[in-house]
Amino acid sequence: MIKEITNKLESQHISDSTDLPQAAVLIGILNANNPNEDTEIIYTLRSSKLSTHSGEVSFPGGKRDEIDASLEKTALREANEEIGLNVNDAEFLGRLDYLVSRHNIEVNPIIFSINKEPQFLPNEEIEAVFTVPISFLINKKNLQKDIVEKHGKRWLVPQWQYKNFKIWGLTAMITTNFLNICFNTNIGVEEG
Repeated sequence: MIKEITNKLESQHISDSTDLPQAAVLIGILNANNPNEDTEIIYTLRSSKLSTHSGEVSFPGGKRDEIDASLEKTALREANEEIGLNVNDAEFLGRLDYLVSRHNIEVNPIIFSINKEPQFLPNEEIEAVFTVPISFLINKKNLQKDIVEKHGKRWLVPQWQYKNFKIWGLTAMITTNFLNICFNTNIGVEEG
């Protein structure tokens, strides 16, 4: 499965960077080459004590620091800090085109295969670390739509409810892009 994902990521167009501040998030894929296990994606629940995105589901990640040689390094550094991910267990597969957050941050999703069962050690920014099977995300029965108003229009945006976790907003949009590119789903945003 890793080879197929890598090929699909390499074939997509990545836009030139903006002049906005940059951030990177890590889409960590577990069990990608284990046919006996569900392939899963790592998510976090941010602490309710944070000033931004508190209590929201997200991917591990954050703003690029001057010390980061690349956005890939930013994603790995942040995942190590936030959830204790051993960066030596992560294999770079590719990246998705960036999205701009509501705070005008250029958010760059970086995809890694996690090749060893991680022992998550969340820091004070993270209340929980959890994984969601890709089979759950691509099952249309589990897909919900959230109404978002932007620029005077109403949009139906994908979201998922997995156990007690709501995957919505920018995290849902990144998840949607990943699934559409790598798993040929046809999940979209509709005007409503």
